[in-house]
Amino acid sequence: QTLTLLTTTNTVLQGDSLARCLVICFRLAFSKDSTVSTTAGATVRHLVSAIFDRTSAVTDPAPPLTKGGAADLPPMVADAYLLFQDLIQLVNADQPLWLQGIVEMTRTFGLELSESLLNNYSHVFYKYQPFRLLLKEKVCSLVIKLFSPNIKYRGGTGGPSGQQAAAFDKPYYHISLRLLRVVSVLVEKYYRLLVTECEIFLSLIVKFLDPDKPGWQRSLALELIHRMVVQPRLLTEFCRWYDCRTHATNIFQDMVNSLGAYVQNVFVTSQPAEPQPQHTASAGTPSLIAGLPVGPGISVQPGFYYRGVYKPLLVSWIGGTAKCTYLDMTDRQEPPPLQDGYGVSLAFSCLLDVIRSVSLIIDHNVPNNDRFPPVPETSEDDEVKIEAVRVQLLESSWCGLLSALALLLDASTEDSTAENILKSMQLFSSLAARLGLCKQRDSFITAVCKASLPPHYTLSVLKATPSTQLVSGASSQGANDSEGGTSWDGDYRHQVVAVGTPLPTASLPPSAQQGPVMLTAKNLQCMRAILSIAHCHGDLLGPAWHIVLTTLQHLVWILGLKPTAGQGGHLKVAKSSSETNAVITTAVMADLPVLATMLSNLFESSSNLSEDSLHHLVDALIVISGESLQLAYNNREPSLFAVAKLLETGDVNMGRIETVWVKITCHLLEACSHPHAKMREWGGEALCNLIQAALKYHHQPPLNTNPKMQTLLLGPLVELSAIPHPDVRGRQLECVMHILHSSAEVLTQGWPLVITVIGALRPQHSEALVRTAFQALQLVLTDFLPLTPHHSLPLAVDTAAKFGSQTQDLNISLTAVGLLWNLSDYFYQHQDQLKNAIIAEPKILPDLPGYKEMCVFDKLWMCLFSRLGDLCLDSRPATRKSAGQTLFSTIAAHGSLLQTQTWQAVLWQVLFPLLDKVSIESGLASTEKAGDNLLIHHSRNTEQKQWSETQVLTISGVARVFVTKRILLTALGDFHKAWRLLLEHIEKLSLSTTQEVSLAALRSFHEMVVSGEETGEADSSRWATAWKSWLSIGKRSTVLDIKLLQSSPAPAVPSQAFLTSLAHIFPLLFPHIKASFTNEDLDNLSTVVYALVNIPVLTDAELGYILSGQDDSLLPLHISCYKCINVLESHALSNNQHLLPGIFRLYERLSQFVHTWPEGANLCQVKGLYPAKFVLFGEKMLLSLGRLYEKTHNLEIVSKSSVLLDIVNTVRVPLKNKYSCAKQSSWRIAKEVLVSVIATSLGDCKPSDKACKTKEAGKLEDTEVWTVVSETLDSFLFSDSKPPQDRTAEQLCEDELIDCDIIEFLKDKVLSQPSLFPHEFLLSIMVILNKGSIHSASQSSFNSDLNQNLDLYMTIREDFARICFETLLQFSLLDDSEQVNGNLEYNGILRKDDFGKMILKGEDEKITNKLAVTSLLYRFKEVLKKYVEDEALHAPVPLPVHRVSEMSFVLKAIATLISSLKKSAGEVDRRTWVQLIDLYPDLVSATASTAPSVASSLKQALLQYGDLLQPPK
Repeated sequence: QTLTLLTTTNTVLQGDSLARCLVICFRLAFSKDSTVSTTAGATVRHLVSAIFDRTSAVTDPAPPLTKGGAADLPPMVADAYLLFQDLIQLVNADQPLWLQGIVEMTRTFGLELSESLLNNYSHVFYKYQPFRLLLKEKVCSLVIKLFSPNIKYRGGTGGPSGQQAAAFDKPYYHISLRLLRVVSVLVEKYYRLLVTECEIFLSLIVKFLDPDKPGWQRSLALELIHRMVVQPRLLTEFCRWYDCRTHATNIFQDMVNSLGAYVQNVFVTSQPAEPQPQHTASAGTPSLIAGLPVGPGISVQPGFYYRGVYKPLLVSWIGGTAKCTYLDMTDRQEPPPLQDGYGVSLAFSCLLDVIRSVSLIIDHNVPNNDRFPPVPETSEDDEVKIEAVRVQLLESSWCGLLSALALLLDASTEDSTAENILKSMQLFSSLAARLGLCKQRDSFITAVCKASLPPHYTLSVLKATPSTQLVSGASSQGANDSEGGTSWDGDYRHQVVAVGTPLPTASLPPSAQQGPVMLTAKNLQCMRAILSIAHCHGDLLGPAWHIVLTTLQHLVWILGLKPTAGQGGHLKVAKSSSETNAVITTAVMADLPVLATMLSNLFESSSNLSEDSLHHLVDALIVISGESLQLAYNNREPSLFAVAKLLETGDVNMGRIETVWVKITCHLLEACSHPHAKMREWGGEALCNLIQAALKYHHQPPLNTNPKMQTLLLGPLVELSAIPHPDVRGRQLECVMHILHSSAEVLTQGWPLVITVIGALRPQHSEALVRTAFQALQLVLTDFLPLTPHHSLPLAVDTAAKFGSQTQDLNISLTAVGLLWNLSDYFYQHQDQLKNAIIAEPKILPDLPGYKEMCVFDKLWMCLFSRLGDLCLDSRPATRKSAGQTLFSTIAAHGSLLQTQTWQAVLWQVLFPLLDKVSIESGLASTEKAGDNLLIHHSRNTEQKQWSETQVLTISGVARVFVTKRILLTALGDFHKAWRLLLEHIEKLSLSTTQEVSLAALRSFHEMVVSGEETGEADSSRWATAWKSWLSIGKRSTVLDIKLLQSSPAPAVPSQAFLTSLAHIFPLLFPHIKASFTNEDLDNLSTVVYALVNIPVLTDAELGYILSGQDDSLLPLHISCYKCINVLESHALSNNQHLLPGIFRLYERLSQFVHTWPEGANLCQVKGLYPAKFVLFGEKMLLSLGRLYEKTHNLEIVSKSSVLLDIVNTVRVPLKNKYSCAKQSSWRIAKEVLVSVIATSLGDCKPSDKACKTKEAGKLEDTEVWTVVSETLDSFLFSDSKPPQDRTAEQLCEDELIDCDIIEFLKDKVLSQPSLFPHEFLLSIMVILNKGSIHSASQSSFNSDLNQNLDLYMTIREDFARICFETLLQFSLLDDSEQVNGNLEYNGILRKDDFGKMILKGEDEKITNKLAVTSLLYRFKEVLKKYVEDEALHAPVPLPVHRVSEMSFVLKAIATLISSLKKSAGEVDRRTWVQLIDLYPDLVSATASTAPSVASSLKQALLQYGDLLQPPK
């Protein structure tokens, strides 16, 4: 205590005196008395400190740098210097230089004092050069010397039992402890002074960790290392001075590696603990397994278990603090017992602190000189830049850290431990990433990823990175070990929380991936760590995203998290076991939604990533998804993780979507075209959701002002159309509908794309798909058309037309045609805007060659027309019909909007091509009946019949266009050409075998002709063409092959309706052509009319048409033909008489139908038509013939041509046939006509005295006619045909009257003026009268059978006979006294009331008389002979009354005749007398008659003969 006071209260004690004091203390400290030694020890410690404290009072500046020792130092400092020097000497077992007299000194005590001084007075050492030299030369060499036993000693390997190691060689715990403390101080306080020495110290300490060192030694070294690694400044220095230098030892690297090696060594080489026998543990009670309590209700103790080795964790780690348990136990001579696991726990803390310190160095700039004062020897040039140091820190440490931490992570038994390890690994990977060390970053991330997957899970991505082999070797061994025991033996601490199937990968054959895999709680903890890394350090990951995302994908797959539709890519726990094979324990069921949310949050946070990182993320997802696509080709179920997350990433990055849009959508399109349905479904889902979201997002600048962006966003939707799968199309259309409902107003330039998508139809699309697409189109064309830009209108037309032509659903086709009509209305309503719009869509607007200057508005209409035209050629009749009606309605309604020139395009580009194509299609159509089960009307049951309807529609429509737009069209230069072409079409169609078509063609023709009447246009060539067409149709349609008609079962002939329509057109056409109508035209017309009437009616089908009139009416066809001739006749009479002979000829030809019917007509199968209607028509023609003659007989052209003869020839046949005529009215009409014609012609031949020559000429001229007339009359009056059985007496009576009429007519017109007629004619008349007067008599001789009818007939014909006879008689009685002289009228006839008194004059008289007398006498003779013969034969029965009265009449006539002849005897011909006398014998024989009336008449006759008994004078 005294010494203490002496040395501490003043500075008197210096130099040697001070040394003596210290020696005393030292000696006392080692006394035998424990009290003394303790007190002295304390005093020594105090004094040594006091001496050094005094140095701080010295204010002199430090001496210049010299090599000198204590001599150059101030006294106080010199004392301290000498003291420290001797301490070192003593520890080194050398003699002290200053403290002479110290006998003994323990190393421990010396080291303790040295440590205390070095620790507390570092400023002294830094200040004075000698001290520094002392440190360098003495202290360090001492330390190194003392270290050697520790290094050389091998704890586990002693020699033979008899041989003890040298005492000095054996490491002593207390010395090692103190020595390490000294080293600790040297390194911490004097590092800058002792850079090289520290290198040696640190290398030695690292060697302490060798596996063959004693446990206490390794623990001390670990504590010391821990103490150093918690100081970032120290680590910086180590790295700067060693690792960063090329020739230095990489101390920091060795340190970390040795820690790693230590950890591996603990687990790999230790003997496994013996597990407890298991049969003793019952299920409910806790048991011990490998020394670790497990069982119900026992929380897991922190520790590490690996390959059967269990080490508890004894140190709870608090970052930056180093608790040195063993280094602070300075009072022990022997090493204390080591706790099991203490070393591992320390190493664990060291590793974590290394990472912590490194992160501090990187995050904060550690000041260099906070503890080290500047050292003069080092120049700043040698300094290594802090950036290089930071990089080197990571490069040096990563390998050791990774191997150890991965192992510890695998071995950790409790969450918090694992959590700490994971956090450190996360931290390290982020640091490496920040400094751009990709290999290090990827390795740590890979390690965490491996830890999150089940053991021995094969994943090629995780093998790709270097250094992980350190780990993987270990884990797989662990797994193999477990196979030896029970299945849970090696893994008892890991709670299995999920069992699932592994996700197939391309690197393995399918067979290798069958077994289920198990996930433990720790796997999920690691998964959370991965998510955390990605979430917090996403910007730093770069290419490592691939590793992270691949791992997450596999984990998600094993856990059975699947994306669900409509959730925007969020993953959900699969609801049912059918959706997933994963078996999830309830413990983790609650965690799954949390994990799913973390996953989603991770991708949501991608909105904060830099653009570069975003690209990395997207690229990684695309690569992963690409692998899934590849796998799905083998028909394994694909993982949809990447696709779902691409969707999520896109959704949250809408603000800058254009940067990744192309990448994402291109990949999703690839997914959409994949053969695996699930893949397609999700590809489509993701793509469509993205497009919908992108269109809804409020972009800057706004989307509706950014057409480029619209095109970019809608592009992928359009691309989808190229994928043939119907499910993708369905999704695409859903998307379109969604866009239309939610984002229609932002689209501007996007509309054409939307319409393109809607119109992307394929034949394999189902009806439902087509219907959806069509609904979308309807929406666009009804609600959104005003929003669309004008240039999308042609596209809209085109698309609507596409729907018109699709074949899946007929109703849609028809509605689509309706849409086209709506479009035309839209064009009409917005014509002003459209006319000014510029539509630059050459692709869609039809290419119209030769119409370059057509305005856009007209092109739009042309587009509409040509599309409708195409639809008119659809394969389905309903569509064709609808399109045709719409086309023609549109042209009719809106055609006036077009420019005149555009009409040329309408005609030549739309209408005529349409006619051509319809004609071609119709020609190719099948005539087989449709095989559908639908009931179809027979008029439509074949394709051809259906096409017929289309032909009808088109020809009618085109003709109507010509009619309604006639004025417009005539303005076109090529109107005539068009007119001609249209007529050609009509001509062609009217010859169609289908009645419907041919009739329609004629209707069109009719319409065209009618329309021409309204205007007074004199366009001759146009009508000449029409006339030619009419003729052509008439001639070609009426060609008949009779043989074919007779032989074929169902011959094809034009229908009555057709023929009538054709005939009906001519009267309408004629006004246009009458000016140029020639005889040749007339001949052609006659041919056609005759041919028309010639066509037979072959089927009952036409009854409805024909029987519309009454029985006695003409057929409609006949009426029409009559009208044709009538029109012509009117024209001929008024304007062109040259046509008359032709008209007569036509009438005559048609009049023959009374008796002669065309060949075809007799094939007529409809009762009542043939021949009745033909006869009716013939009669009509006969009457017309007569009437026309009456009108024209005095025209020169008529009189010059042989009209009269022809007429007579015409009526001759029916008159001759008489009762055998088909109709009894025919011969009566013929008789009327004949009488009328003769009467008329006689009116022309009134002779006058001056006109003898003409008369002669006329007489000669007519010879042929009169011959025919006489023959005709003869054949008629004495017809061979019998009256039909059913004619009644009254009717026969009427017939006789007609005969009498003719005789009367002859009497009046002919016999009264015989000079007009040829002699032969008059003679033949006499013959007829003669025949008539004795007709009955001659009859009776052939018919001795007196039946009733014959009698009746004879009786009735009596009138006729009488009038004949009277006429004969009248013209034989000549009475001069009654002759009147003077000029009478031309007729020369004076009628008298009394019977038969007619006076003829001049020549006429003589001729007639002579003929009449001759004829009479001949007749008388005949009657007399007959009567006598018959009476004789009949006796005793009297003859019939009429015979008797006839006989009586003849006898009276003979008497009258004789008396007349006697009066004009001079003029009577001798032959007449001879004939008369010749009668006498017959008269005599008649006297035998018993009839009283005959007797009285005979008496008178015989009396007249009295004068003739002698020739008169």
